[in-house]
Amino acid sequence: WLGKCQMCMPGRHVSKFRNDECMCAKNGGGNDNFDVSVRGRNGLVDGVSLFPLFGGQFFDRCNECRRRMEADGVIMPGSSCSRDIVGTMLLGPLNTDPLWKDFGPPNVSHTIGRYPADCIPNSGGGSACKLRCGIHNGRQMHIDYNPNPNTPNAQSMSNREYSQVMGLPLFFGDWRNGCLACGSKLETAGFIQSGWECDRGSVGFDGIFLDRFEYRMQYI
Repeated sequence: WLGKCQMCMPGRHVSKFRNDECMCAKNGGGNDNFDVSVRGRNGLVDGVSLFPLFGGQFFDRCNECRRRMEADGVIMPGSSCSRDIVGTMLLGPLNTDPLWKDFGPPNVSHTIGRYPADCIPNSGGGSACKLRCGIHNGRQMHIDYNPNPNTPNAQSMSNREYSQVMGLPLFFGDWRNGCLACGSKLETAGFIQSGWECDRGSVGFDGIFLDRFEYRMQYI
């Protein structure tokens, strides 16, 4: 075991984390390398040897990953190993709250920062923590604080983030200026990096989105 891996965190944080994989077990045969991984937020167990056939090694390696990840504080207890209808081994549900509790800078004010103030990014399936981004025309704006590195989004087809700016009125909401104000405040507060932009939704009337942005990953 090579120390803590940071599930679903960008690979530059730890050397053994590659493209949202957590290397957490090894196949037999005296191999010193951890070549079995749990990959992605769905907990796909990857890299298990096919041999011996029907040898039970898929469940063994999955449970080895689970034990190591729990002991090292990568995931909370409560996950289990299962196989889906096509035989894919999965470890889930994955609760990675320990990895995200200190993600990002401190709140700036009650209108810019996490809401609730002590919420954990990526918790509750990605919707339990909001990132407030200021007030526009008397309305409090926010995006979901749901960092999702290494996963291209369908709208921008980039590895950057894409999140709808919420809180603006449905009609006559001055969406673009609200989005620009939201992005500017988050950048100034240190939550996101420069290079973001604002885009309408795919059909034009389904909201305004902060697009192609990257979170700052400094710890509190």
